Amino acid sequence: MIVDVAAEDEELLERYYRELYLPEFAAQREPLEAWQSALAGDQPYQMFVRVVVERGEILGGISYELYPQSGCGLVTYMVIAPAARRSGWGKRLLFEATKELIARGALAVLGEVNDPRGTGEWDRLERFQRWGCRVLDARYVQPALGPGLVRDRNLVLIALPPIRESIAGDVVRTFIAELHEVTERCSPDDEMRTVLDEIPERVRLVELLR
Repeated sequence: MIVDVAAEDEELLERYYRELYLPEFAAQREPLEAWQSALAGDQPYQMFVRVVVERGEILGGISYELYPQSGCGLVTYMVIAPAARRSGWGKRLLFEATKELIARGALAVLGEVNDPRGTGEWDRLERFQRWGCRVLDARYVQPALGPGLVRDRNLVLIALPPIRESIAGDVVRTFIAELHEVTERCSPDDEMRTVLDEIPERVRLVELLR
């Protein structure tokens, strides 16, 4: 059963955060307090969390956000418990989240994946590409997600279906600037201004191959 997690579902949210999210994303974790605040409507973007629950066990979950200035959706995290992998839950969660974001007015739905050209970790990106996702052909820097964390420069942005040949550079530029401002709570610095200036008029959507 898929459950939409509301701000008042504190126990379920904390269980998902600690049981599935932290083991998978400990190195670049968002604070639980940030999730609670966003779900309560206290952030300048909308956040949604869904989990798969069967017989009281959390088998997987996904979190995704909608940014008002750029009109972009962002799938931030998706994780499936080891025992439930290859069950189809991941693909279902991803595409239902994308469908909802588009219904809410998203101009594009994006996600973040480790860049395999630097890490050698191809499996995750290849799975998303099999599902129809494509990589934005532009440099991306993820903002620092919380106190004591640093920016991640080893990621690429992916676009989720429906896919076009390209996305307007202004949309991508506005989204990245908006994401940094709401996450780091400051205007883009020299590094980010360079990243934004490098974004072309049209950002191609490409498939990366080994």
